[in-house]
Formats: sequence, C-alpha cells, structure tokens
Amino acid sequence: MLASFKQLFSSGGSIEHFVADVRSKVSEDSNVLTKGDPGFAEANERWTDIDRKIPAVIVQPVSEDDVVVLVKAAHEAKFPVVPASGGHSPWSTIEDGMIIDLSKFKDVSVDASQHKVAVRGGVLMKELQIALSEKHQFTTVANGNTVGAIPYMIGGGISSYTPLIGYACENILSARIVVANGEVIIASETENSDLLWAIRGAGQFFGIVTELVLRTHDPSLMGPDGVRQLGTIFYPPDRASEVCSVLRNVVSANDHASAGHFMVMNDPDKGRILMVAAQYFGTGPELQATFQPLIDMNPLDHIHQPSTFEKHSDHLAWMCPKGEFKRFSQTGLTSINPENFSRLVDLHRELLETLPGTERSVFTIEWHTKTPDHGPREAETSFGLKNIDTWLNILTWYNDPSIHEQVLRFDKRAQEIMRTDTNEDAFISYTNTSRSDPISHRYKDPAAVEKLKELKRRWDPQGCFTTELL
Repeated sequence: MLASFKQLFSSGGSIEHFVADVRSKVSEDSNVLTKGDPGFAEANERWTDIDRKIPAVIVQPVSEDDVVVLVKAAHEAKFPVVPASGGHSPWSTIEDGMIIDLSKFKDVSVDASQHKVAVRGGVLMKELQIALSEKHQFTTVANGNTVGAIPYMIGGGISSYTPLIGYACENILSARIVVANGEVIIASETENSDLLWAIRGAGQFFGIVTELVLRTHDPSLMGPDGVRQLGTIFYPPDRASEVCSVLRNVVSANDHASAGHFMVMNDPDKGRILMVAAQYFGTGPELQATFQPLIDMNPLDHIHQPSTFEKHSDHLAWMCPKGEFKRFSQTGLTSINPENFSRLVDLHRELLETLPGTERSVFTIEWHTKTPDHGPREAETSFGLKNIDTWLNILTWYNDPSIHEQVLRFDKRAQEIMRTDTNEDAFISYTNTSRSDPISHRYKDPAAVEKLKELKRRWDPQGCFTTELL
C-alpha cells in the first residue's frame, strides 16, 4: 500500500497501535518483529543492499489466514505493505511500512499422476526442485536456489527449460490470491479466468499470490534418465566476436533444444575470460556434435558433465549470499549480434579498470532455442515477452555504495550497446527486473495493457499493491 504515514496519523492511529492490532490477530506461531527485536535485522537481510529500507514491522505469517488478516489490517489502516519471499526483488522492501515475509509459510504438494504441483507461500526454488525430483517431475525454474518461486513465476519466469516447456507463467494452471480488501480469490480456467490470465505474467500487481498450481512434466523430456547435459567452453576475451558468430550459427540451427549463457567474467585465478555455458537436452554425444564448431575453435578448455533437475542451480550458489551491492537486470534482444557483444566485452573491461571492487560483475547473453507451439505455449497469458529467445543479463556486484550511480551508468551503457540498431518500439525489458522502463517495453501488446488496466481497477483500484497499471 502506497499511502503515507501522515494519512495513518491523521486518522488517529499510530504505528504502535497498528503493530499491537496485528500481533493480536495473527497465529501465535507467526513472528511480529519491530526495530530492535531479536531477529529483526536478520529478517530484513536481502540479496542486495541496494535501496534496502528499514520497515516499521516485519511479520512472518504461517498460513494463508494470517496473510488475509495482515492485508485486511493494512487496508483498513492505510498502512503501506509489500510481500517478500526470497528477498531478491527490488520491490520487496519498504521504508517504515510492513513487510509480509512469507518465509515461515511454505508448502509443496506434488501430484505426479496428474502432472501438477501446488506451491504455497514463500517456497524457494531449491525447495521446489527437491520436492519435484522426489516425485520424478520437473517444471520451469529460475537460475538461483534462493529465488522465491511464486513471484518468479507470476512475473513471467525466464528459464533454461523454456525450449522444452515454455516460460514459468505458461505452466500456471490456477492460483489463490489475497486481493486488496483481504478477500481470497481463486483464479482458474473456470473461475475468474481473466484474473488467471493476468496472474500469468503480471500477478505481482493484483495482490499477494498465496498458492500456484503448476503443470509438471516427465524428466525424460530433458534426455535419457531425466538428465540434461552441461557443456562449458572457455576462451580469451579478445575472441569475443568470432566465438559469438559461431555460437549464433549453432543455436539458430533449429535442430536441437538448448539454452545457455555466453558471458564475460573475471576468474580470480585466470583473470577476465569468456565462457559459453550450454545446457543441452539430449545425450552427451549429441551435445558434443551440436557444439563441435565451438570446440574446433581451440578454446582454452572445455568441460562436459551431466546434471539433474534437483541440482539445476547448485553451480550458481556463489551468487546467492545476501548482502553487499548487487543488481541484476534483463533486457530482451532481437538477435545475437557479434559486433555488439564484442563492444560489451570491452565495456566489462572498462568497468573493472575504472571502478575497483566490481570484479565479480558478469555480462551475459542468454539464449533459448525455439519453444514448441503446442503444450504450455497454448496457454493464454498476459506475459508480453514469451516469444523472446535472447536476453542480455547484467550482474553488477560491488562493496562500496559511493560508486552506485557510476555502476548504474555502466548498466545503462550495456543496454545501449546491445540495443544498437534496434528501434525504440522494439525495446524489451523483463517485467521481473524493471518497473521504471515504459510499460510498452515490458508488455508489447497494447490491447493486453488495456485489459490489465481494467482488471487493476477492478481488483486493486487504490493501488495497494503498487500503482502500476493505474
């Protein structure tokens, strides 16, 4: 809720009275934490310290009923509130208001016979992967074990598994959402179907989604025995353009299913290096044959290893610790451009040379081969970017807050480089990492935007869950 505290005080209330009211209404197992309470500082830790704010209260509910109580109380008192799951979202922090921290309210129920999973509350990505793996199922997940599953999915859900089963939002079958007045609404194909359409790609703007039922899939889609193949190939940075040209030819061949990242990064031992990190859905020999043109370029090294769904993001655990100053942005690209990527690699060098302490920053092109038109892709969604198969991922990471604006300018320059020769009406910004870019960059269909605005006026007319779309 975006009302100021002046409104709260002018109505005769106080933060202390609000907190006391909330404490008296939620389950006794819920935590209600205010400044100075043991556990408050830990509960307010986030993946990044950029723009981390200090709320008046953090409440950790243990059930959907508790969430209803909290939303109703905030609505009645005009008390600002944001939800949080994994703490990665820039919009899950608030100054002086209330954070509804869903980390104590979480559950995963898998029905393998029906190819469904119910995800509730603040379930994290790794927890979902483990639960599904135990039942020999999989679905779309993010590249980060500590990312909140529900917010990732309702915002679109870019995934390495997109070439097989589409984006995460395309696999949402139904939802339970607590809207601004505290009512629990069920959204499915047969009940509030227009709201389900909105939740599939824009759910963060309509309330707190407490449950998603997702379509799951047999791991055999990934390859024999449910195993996918990982191939990692290393090159020196001065070969950026030629490697990018060959990679573009490989991934555009349309004769296989793969996803991956082509990145420039700084290795603590080897210095700056290029890395192609491919995920191939098939056998080891098929991976080798598909990416042989890259191996024939005499790389510094190349590694092949199989991996399971449960271990999907384990190799990225180094990116998950909370704290320090990290920013992750994703910008859709219309193509893989070797010349632009070479300029991006030069920009990465300039960042590291200009601003010491940014050595853990990584600039990446992410690709997915084309998703089949049948199956999950047939779902109607509000997500306006599901036909985008190439993304620019910029991770900036540093310790000194005084260089924040300078680092941000490098991020913007990276986007400008990769958008060279792209008309502005074709600019693409990912909904889960940007709300400051024009809405036309995030939702490309004007008719869909108008429909979302109409639904926003119906379900959240006062902008309790952001004023976006109002």
